[in-house]
Amino acid sequence: MARYPSSVIMSVIPAKIAGVKRIVVVSPPNSDGKIDPLTIVAANLCGASEIYRVGGAQAIAALSFGTISIPKVDKIVGPGGPFVTLAKSMINDKTSIDMLAGPTELGIIADSTANPQYVALDLISQSEHSNDTFCYLITNSEKLAKTVDKIVDDLVGKVKRNNFVKTSLIENGFLAICKNNSDIIKLANELAPEHLQIMTKNPSAFASKITSSGLILLGDNTPSSASDYLLGSNHILPTNGFGKVRGSLSVLDFMKINTQITASKKSLSKISKSMQIFTESEGLPNHYEAVRGRM
Repeated sequence: MARYPSSVIMSVIPAKIAGVKRIVVVSPPNSDGKIDPLTIVAANLCGASEIYRVGGAQAIAALSFGTISIPKVDKIVGPGGPFVTLAKSMINDKTSIDMLAGPTELGIIADSTANPQYVALDLISQSEHSNDTFCYLITNSEKLAKTVDKIVDDLVGKVKRNNFVKTSLIENGFLAICKNNSDIIKLANELAPEHLQIMTKNPSAFASKITSSGLILLGDNTPSSASDYLLGSNHILPTNGFGKVRGSLSVLDFMKINTQITASKKSLSKISKSMQIFTESEGLPNHYEAVRGRM
């Protein structure tokens, strides 16, 4: 079982900075029935209030509805496998969530100037998460695509966790060869990958036209694996196309905008005529009467 103290860091720190008073961490037990020690230490150092030995869809249910031992929470954040993601989706009408995050996705845009070895290593690095990751290359270079394919094929039997890597790349991955840059950008924006690496001669030019990915990584030496840990970005990112409408987890996910308004009879008088037009058009006359009665 993979362990993710890094996900504790990515989720707890923004909550702590935002001033959340109660921060709950849930983590599944290992084969010995214990929580991974690194996860416990990370939770403690980052300022979590509580940690519970439970994972999967049952953890989402416990946090949302509450149990005898786990008081309910107001919001659930963090990535997970398909069952966790589905569970978060199901309780979203009761308990706020951040996004549907997982399984992981990596799209790579590369041209003939890219190092094919780096491309292959990056595709393998993200595909080791699980059997259902979505990792692919989009390029305008047939030569690069063939070279990357050969390198991956040579490496896949030798790398650790190759059972996940092989299954994921064979069942979900692909190499797309596009005619031009316009087609590359169009495809990348349609797929809206969680991570999008741009490994081209001028990566910034491509990046300026990308609107839908969760995170953009520029250049040959900015691998998504490094961003998962220590490049300063948050690795809790939108998947399944949700990059079209939101970005990574941040302090904003733990903040609520409060609005206060004060009006006077004079200000109500100024809006009275417009108010009457709106209320009559919507068939809600008593809305206007509540204003007119004050004048």
